[in-house]
Amino acid sequence: MRALVLSAGLGTRFRSEKPKVMHTILGKPMLWYVLKTLKELNPSEIALVVGYKQEEIKAYFGDSYIYFHQSNPKAGTGDAVLSAVDFWRDYEGYLLVVNGDAPLIKAQTIKNMQRYLQMVEEYEGVRLSGLLLSAQLPDPTGYGRVIKDREGYVTKVVEEKDADQEERLTREVNGGVYLFYCPHLLEMLFSISPSQKTGEVYLTEIFSLMHRSGYKVKSFMAEDPSEIFGVNTRWDLALAENMTRLRIIQEWSEKGNTIHQPESVWIEPDVLLEGNVEIYPDVMLRGNTRLGKNVVIGKGCVLENAHVGDGATLEPYSIVKNSRVEAEAVVGPFAHIRDGSLIGKKSHIGNFVEVKKSSIGEDVKAKHLSYIGDAVLENRVNIGAGVVFANFDGKRKHQSHVGQGAFIGSNSLLVAPLKVGSHSFVAGGSVITKDVPDGDLAITRPRLRILKGKGREKILD
Repeated sequence: MRALVLSAGLGTRFRSEKPKVMHTILGKPMLWYVLKTLKELNPSEIALVVGYKQEEIKAYFGDSYIYFHQSNPKAGTGDAVLSAVDFWRDYEGYLLVVNGDAPLIKAQTIKNMQRYLQMVEEYEGVRLSGLLLSAQLPDPTGYGRVIKDREGYVTKVVEEKDADQEERLTREVNGGVYLFYCPHLLEMLFSISPSQKTGEVYLTEIFSLMHRSGYKVKSFMAEDPSEIFGVNTRWDLALAENMTRLRIIQEWSEKGNTIHQPESVWIEPDVLLEGNVEIYPDVMLRGNTRLGKNVVIGKGCVLENAHVGDGATLEPYSIVKNSRVEAEAVVGPFAHIRDGSLIGKKSHIGNFVEVKKSSIGEDVKAKHLSYIGDAVLENRVNIGAGVVFANFDGKRKHQSHVGQGAFIGSNSLLVAPLKVGSHSFVAGGSVITKDVPDGDLAITRPRLRILKGKGREKILD
């Protein structure tokens, strides 16, 4: 089997300069989902018909696919398939044709279509010229109706605006996924006449031509009607994104993870949960995020390209981006970990602490209101409330290093470049501008002066 994706549409109703198929669903272009499905089928080749701003599509998806250009995207789906005729003209098998704006199609459904083709040929002795995916909808308004003869073969697909009263009562609708026997497709496709109203060449016209020529076409009913959902507007995009999101959450739930209030949780397709993860409402898991076993993600957390080790906990409203949190560590609430930082095992990065481009060792405590930037903290360091690592001199970033077991008192300022030795002690309120040797105490408080009675005078002035 070869696969052809029609992805040259302008998406006029999107009111966008971006190609419609490049609009994102959970951080990925909707076309990505179609191609992911096709790759699961392992076809011999995959080709894309592109048109408007094709360079954006090619730049994103690279040279893994064959591209064909449709010079006039308004010429219709039939013209799109003709644009790629060199891809399938001499192929003796079946061509799978899928729309690039149909991200909800499942690979298993197409596999079932292929099996059905084989069964019809084997048990009925009929080689089908075409097989189209369809669905039964309680309200088929807006969809093309699939019309059949008494033997169950498709005689035509008629758009709603062209359907008569009896045809409109049909609830079986066209799903826009087709398997065509290429020799018959080649014979019939050149016979399609452009629409007198729009001038477009509609691929669906081929079914009535095949029927009149004696070729056999059947429909295959999708188990899940949502699979045939096509994205034509921004609202359609929002609905497709929501359905995709719920599919992903359902899959992870069935694999042994607890997700509270799934209607509020966002999990992108490249995220991995290793089991028994617990996720609270309003969480976003983005990019290549990995959550180990028994991880707990509190309400409102955002993780992007984050790796979280077994048994770690993110308290509510914490952010971890492009960083790693090791096993049994605790982050948050309201913490921010970013830019390649590492939080070691059993460490605790507490409320309103920001860690930027820093390596935090094991069993480190930084529980309150601190900024740790461009620093290396060895094991068992204690960072008091209000500590700031001053890493930027206005031109360059500088690094600080704190040895194991060191204690940094509250409201201290460490001015990089700086090294604070192991088991050293920085007294609270100090400004440290020089290295502190191992085991030493550093203190830079000014002398306290108490002027008797002056406080009362200031208040009463």
